[in-house]
Amino acid sequence: MFSTAEGTLAKQTKALLFKFLTSEDRVAHSFSVVLFFSLLFLLFFSPVLFSNSLLAPGGGRLGDGVLYHLTFFQSKKLLWDPLLFCGFPMMADPQVMTWYPPSTIFSVLPGGWNLFVLSAYVMAACFTYGYVYALTKSRLSSLVSGVVYGMSGFMTAHLGHTAMIHVAVWLPLIVWSLEMQRHRFSRAWFAVTCAAIACCVFAGHLQIVSYSLLLAACYALVMGWSASVGRRNYYLAAAASFVLGMGLTAVQLLPTAELANLSTRSEYGFADFVSYSLPIKQTVSLIFPAVFGGLALYGKTPYFGAWNPTEMAGYVGLLPLILAAIGFTVTRRKLLSIFWLAVMAMALLLALGDQTPLAYLIYRLPVLGKFRAPARHFMEMSFAVSVLAGLGVNAVARRVATRALVLKVISAAGLIVLAGLVVLLAQHRHEYALAEGGTARLNALPWSNPAVAVPLIVFLLVSLAVVWWRSRPDSVLRKCLLVSILVVDVASFGWFLSWRQDAQRKDVLNPPTVTNLANDLASANQRMLAVRGTWANASEAPPNVSRLWGLASAAGYSPLSPARLSELLSMRPDGSVDPVWKQSTNQALNLASVRYVTVPRTPPEKDTQGILWNTDDLDLWLGNAACNTAAGKSIKFDFGAPLDANTLGIVSRLACSTSMPDGAEAVRVTVTDGNGKTETQSLIAGRDTAEWAFDCPTVKPVVKHHRSQVFSNFNAKMNADTCDGHFYSAMLSFNQVKNIQRLEFAWAGQTEALSLNKVTLINPTTRAYIPIDPLSARGNQWGLAGESADARVYENARALPRAWLATETAILKREEILTSIRLSRLPNGLPFDPTRTTLLEDPEGTLPPQARDLNAKATVVHSTGKTMDIETSSDRPSFLVTSDIYYPGWQVYVDGSQARVFVANYAFRGVKLPAGRHNVHFEYVPGRFYFGAGVSALSLLILTGFLVLPRMRRPVAPGARQSG
Repeated sequence: MFSTAEGTLAKQTKALLFKFLTSEDRVAHSFSVVLFFSLLFLLFFSPVLFSNSLLAPGGGRLGDGVLYHLTFFQSKKLLWDPLLFCGFPMMADPQVMTWYPPSTIFSVLPGGWNLFVLSAYVMAACFTYGYVYALTKSRLSSLVSGVVYGMSGFMTAHLGHTAMIHVAVWLPLIVWSLEMQRHRFSRAWFAVTCAAIACCVFAGHLQIVSYSLLLAACYALVMGWSASVGRRNYYLAAAASFVLGMGLTAVQLLPTAELANLSTRSEYGFADFVSYSLPIKQTVSLIFPAVFGGLALYGKTPYFGAWNPTEMAGYVGLLPLILAAIGFTVTRRKLLSIFWLAVMAMALLLALGDQTPLAYLIYRLPVLGKFRAPARHFMEMSFAVSVLAGLGVNAVARRVATRALVLKVISAAGLIVLAGLVVLLAQHRHEYALAEGGTARLNALPWSNPAVAVPLIVFLLVSLAVVWWRSRPDSVLRKCLLVSILVVDVASFGWFLSWRQDAQRKDVLNPPTVTNLANDLASANQRMLAVRGTWANASEAPPNVSRLWGLASAAGYSPLSPARLSELLSMRPDGSVDPVWKQSTNQALNLASVRYVTVPRTPPEKDTQGILWNTDDLDLWLGNAACNTAAGKSIKFDFGAPLDANTLGIVSRLACSTSMPDGAEAVRVTVTDGNGKTETQSLIAGRDTAEWAFDCPTVKPVVKHHRSQVFSNFNAKMNADTCDGHFYSAMLSFNQVKNIQRLEFAWAGQTEALSLNKVTLINPTTRAYIPIDPLSARGNQWGLAGESADARVYENARALPRAWLATETAILKREEILTSIRLSRLPNGLPFDPTRTTLLEDPEGTLPPQARDLNAKATVVHSTGKTMDIETSSDRPSFLVTSDIYYPGWQVYVDGSQARVFVANYAFRGVKLPAGRHNVHFEYVPGRFYFGAGVSALSLLILTGFLVLPRMRRPVAPGARQSG
């Protein structure tokens, strides 16, 4: 059925192409353009569209398309989202696409998501067609340009970045409308420019928005110099359209600017800015796009180019480059060709990042310096090539390009392809590091590597096709062959990208087992956390898809993640959190009201001796905090019931302990059986454990104990030297106990610290192994609450409620607050108990010293996306803290009177209360949003009046008047 559908689509597309190239009717022409590109991309994406899957690749995770864009596509838009980031201004995030018309329209249609993604490619191709047709009046030229841009490597590789491709849609329309106004001012085209700019911004990816609008502004500036309507008139009209178009988007841009200043994006450095730059040596991929591996058709070699492959995708086809060269050569004296060649060259230079001086200049510019991934400039390059290719087709079709010129261009292109092959041969069998470990060899031999052979074959085919078509450019058959070869050329890369093999089945959105906890979380007003963030599988309920199932998450995934919350939770840009969340001293998850965490269910691993160990490390520290701030004096495990084992397998490492002598006792290990009988053994330096950096050049000469048995190695750096770090294994047998119910590790060393990484209980007689679970081993904080085939859910017994009262405040610096939360210790050495003490940066929130009120209560009685009502009771002054992030726009009213909202405990909201009972009402009133909405409404009113009023004032013809 699937192959039949593909075949039918292919036949319909070919028939439509023939009709499209021969039809004379303008209406049929316009309709056939839309229909042709719709069928073309329906056919192109048919492996996913007809397989009950989502056009949203994910690979090893659900991917941006599902995790981010699809989540909000299917969600009700809210000013404040309580289900992510401990509260998040959803509509301030531009990639939510709150105001984007196509998103709104397709979200209400059955199968809307796939249609929404598909529409981006159809619109991009159609708008490119329209622009090039305005330049050339050639249908074939316009068709070629539309295919090149719509099917370019940038567009197909970034399919998972849904907002990105939808922004790229509007660049051709903006340029097209500016071109039309260049020749004759039209109110309709002026409105189109304004609307296209607004849609470009509302589509949400501000990096591509900035590139698109900057390119469009440059086009207006350069091409407007020779505008038929007059230079001054054109510049005024273009400037007005940009101002009015941006005014329409104020409802989005003003809240976004506020969020951006409080996000992790505000802290980007130059290294972030130039990340994902195209290496110069990888520019050869513009000719041989699959030579660095990663595409199924071209072999099983994993991708080994610069990370990541999506960002490095800039292939636009070999035929388009040949046609673009012809187009520029024929029209090289024209400003239009010079402009698009300059855009093409500049975009390629910018894609190289810090390998050219341009990066250092761009980084210092406002707005542009806040983006990363310079390789995304392939968007402008792809559009420039598509335009020049259209000019090339037009030159050949009008017989302006001579046979000699065409042969010269093909010969020059052949030399470039040959030079690329020579570059590959020079690196033949050169080893490249793989992102996931290991190495891969570059094979440049065409007879043994399809990634080299296929582009060479494609080049031969396109060269013959151009020569054959040029001899009879009016032949419909030869035109059809040219377009077919073009599609094969561009698809030889885009067809085999991850959108096919990594497409997610639609059932990935079905609620996993963990959603059974949704009612518990909702009733308690608490949250969950998927510790692997966006890398979590669906069973772990990763953000942001967790919100589709009504699960409130403390974390989230957004380019504009709140900076303070990210620092507090040690959260990475992908929504995952560092292992420090497991440390018993770290109060971050408790403060965020995280009641449940989800982790992957991993089977134990077996070493060479057949002993089973837990895959994840315990990462528990003993010793002095000077070496590791999480180190304590003892670690205790209580297994509840006696376990049939009398031997311990222990993996550990010493740190900062080079002076510990050989044979010294490092840790005292005490086991207790079910009858209360105890027995003690010791971990001995040089026999059971050793300094982790034992073999580092600066450590080995000074370490005073031997190296014990190495369990595993890891890459490390000590001072300026790189070296192997070690984990060490030991076996401790207990002869007087028959089982183990409790276990204690107590620090006995004279220097620094020891890391306890793995512990396994062993019965030597039955060879049974019980690896200790890293979470359930952490005292009574974490308990296993449920599990599935792929995930485990742990409950946090120390999670704080959504709101609570403290009777003390400590005024500290920002960095001191963060340290106090992570160590559960104040700078003065006293313990930090968040139910007793609130950490503030503003002294106006100070409470006088007083005894603790053990009966103080704070109860959340009502909570929505924009409001929260809390009833409090305390017989002394107190400080109310909620586990919701502090953000501008939140107001608080105590018994009807407005009070001040403080930043409490680094990232959350708090309010100072007098003694007694109080009704506390929090309300979100985003001033930036309401002001932006007013500007947008005014801009829309002006645009509407500009279009409508002239029609209303149009005089009535004398003959049409009736005498009274």
